[in-house]
Amino acid sequence: MSDCSSFQDQLALKHFKRNFFLGVANGVLFNFAWAFTSTSTVLPLFISKLTSSQMLIGLASTLEALGWFLPQIAVAAVTLHRKNQKPVYLKTAFLRGGSFLLFSILVFPLGKENPTLLLLTFFLLFSIYSFGGGLAGVSFTDIVGKTIPAQKRGSFFGMRMFFGGGLSALAGFLIHRILKNYDFPDNFGILFLLASALIILALLCFCMVQEPPTKRRGERKGIKENLLLGFQIAKTNKSFRMLLWTRVAIGSYVMGLPFYIIYAKEYLLIPASLAGIFLTVQMVGYLSSNLLWGYLSNRKNNRLVLILSALFSSVGPLLVLFSMAFGIPLWVYGAIFFFLGATISGLDIGYMNYLLEIAPEDKRPIYVGFLNTVVGPTIFLSAVGGLIIQIFSFGFLYVSLFLISSFSVLLSLSLKRRREIEPTIENPVL
Repeated sequence: MSDCSSFQDQLALKHFKRNFFLGVANGVLFNFAWAFTSTSTVLPLFISKLTSSQMLIGLASTLEALGWFLPQIAVAAVTLHRKNQKPVYLKTAFLRGGSFLLFSILVFPLGKENPTLLLLTFFLLFSIYSFGGGLAGVSFTDIVGKTIPAQKRGSFFGMRMFFGGGLSALAGFLIHRILKNYDFPDNFGILFLLASALIILALLCFCMVQEPPTKRRGERKGIKENLLLGFQIAKTNKSFRMLLWTRVAIGSYVMGLPFYIIYAKEYLLIPASLAGIFLTVQMVGYLSSNLLWGYLSNRKNNRLVLILSALFSSVGPLLVLFSMAFGIPLWVYGAIFFFLGATISGLDIGYMNYLLEIAPEDKRPIYVGFLNTVVGPTIFLSAVGGLIIQIFSFGFLYVSLFLISSFSVLLSLSLKRRREIEPTIENPVL
């Protein structure tokens, strides 16, 4: 794969600039929308207004990621044989945009009249929105694999995150003002309506991508057959197997994700409106590190991106433990959100690009769907984190999380470098 022509056919080359722009715009808008529904700040505070259950707060923060991961092996089963994936994405776009917009509208009346019903409505409609993302996930990844050359993917994902992160950082100040100047539920309703508009625009952008047909595709197989094939790949392909375990270990940061802001609110006694400032700090970490990740992904290797992401994931738990033991200034505690942003950005870029490097084109949906489905259940770790807090303490949670993040560093060091895994792309072990 020395140049674009060896990577894709003439149709892909013809529409490359258009597809690159639309794909970047899609990511920018989704990242901007994410600021108004942040699982580390906005959603935990919103759910804490409706229930005192730490477990439900944790569960609410896992829904979007859970919905993304779990359905993908089933989707891979029905899309593996398809030469075009865009029709699947188009159908899910209506499901996702409609469900989130409906939830945003219902926040206003239900928040005032029936908070319990609003909590149930959130779990129902936000789950539909989230699982819609999972239904689209395999198609999205496959389309990106077909339309964006390998040597351009670091820039592609980097620009999506860089510009989206920049807008999200600015959004933090807007979130701070809205949470401070409006009462519940109007403040959160406004945030969610803004997110709805951005999500719908993001979906429309990717719906306009010109998808070239796949040159080779395997025969249609059932879910069971694809699961068995995925296990066989994981058993025989060490690069794929180690990526799976590394992704699970680094992704364990979600166990403590919604509780940094809850701990600060309950024990450091910060006002809820500071969630917007912490979100800005998180986006600054996301944004500034994105420049590093994009450079390393394009010029060095994605293994290094994952190693550094694993290191960064250990900083948050460590600072919480220092805060408990010695007390630290608020601005130092705020650094937790900076490193959270850097971890999220690095994991997104490193994991996706490493996966695309080791996945052959004709079996890419299986690689993507199987790995994301296996990783999916770990998203429940946020709910597990809430349960740990209720049974034990915040301290027990963050000690456990620090140990897991330290282990993730060791796992990421075991990944092969790009030059060592390229032969696997041409001659996959199956």
